[in-house]
Amino acid sequence: MSVFEYFRVYEIIVLLYGLSLVCYFYDFVKRDRKANHMAFWLLLLVWGLQTIFLFTKIYITGALPVFNIIEGLYFYTWLILLVSIVINYFFKMDLIVFVINVIGFSMMLGFLVSSHMQQEMVLSERFISELLLSHIVLAFIAYILFTLSFAFSVLYLLQFHLLKRKKALQLLKRIGNLGQLENLSFILIVLGIPMLSISLMIGISWAYSTDDLFYWLDAKTLGSFAVIVIYSCILYMKTIKKKVGRSIAIFNSIAFLFLLINYVISSVFSNFHFIY
Repeated sequence: MSVFEYFRVYEIIVLLYGLSLVCYFYDFVKRDRKANHMAFWLLLLVWGLQTIFLFTKIYITGALPVFNIIEGLYFYTWLILLVSIVINYFFKMDLIVFVINVIGFSMMLGFLVSSHMQQEMVLSERFISELLLSHIVLAFIAYILFTLSFAFSVLYLLQFHLLKRKKALQLLKRIGNLGQLENLSFILIVLGIPMLSISLMIGISWAYSTDDLFYWLDAKTLGSFAVIVIYSCILYMKTIKKKVGRSIAIFNSIAFLFLLINYVISSVFSNFHFIY
């Protein structure tokens, strides 16, 4: 297997790891055991792939790969995955598993970026390009999810208005019931938040891999964090404060308006040379 093929598998591991985090986040918010099981098996798959590479390295070098920072990151991530799998299987402490795997995912991403920066220029440039593409694609997927959530919120508000006024009974049947619209809107937000968070983490990794100066106070960075915080407030209102119905739909519409404003303004005032 060539060096590039090795890194291709590492990238697949990171994507599977990220997908596992999305499933864990969804289970944490919606208490969906199917999502929890999917997250666990994805985590097990990631750990299995990491184990194969780890023991291959040990067989080739004859030593445990922990004697430099980059190899230490990989081993650290492998241990985090092992611990989280044990906790998830025997103790069912889902929140702890989610939190430590957010750390593990960050470490794995750091290992991937650091490893590529040590390779030859052609390989490094190819990786940086793929990292940027992953960042942009994930961001757009998150934006699509938020857009669909906004659409369901608008339909909810329209349905609520028609029911209150007792008008357009035929249209009411085509729109759908209020509970279904609210639930679909919320599910899309639950999926969109971790997707945008992972995109932001990859974007920051990309920025540190390039020759461009990265500023934490850049408009794109601050705007993306603000979008995540605002949509997280909806989760807080829904799950902790038990807000339902019209207030959530209105807040979701305001959040989407902020998302659009952020997209335009950050693209104009950002120091980076791409738009997402």
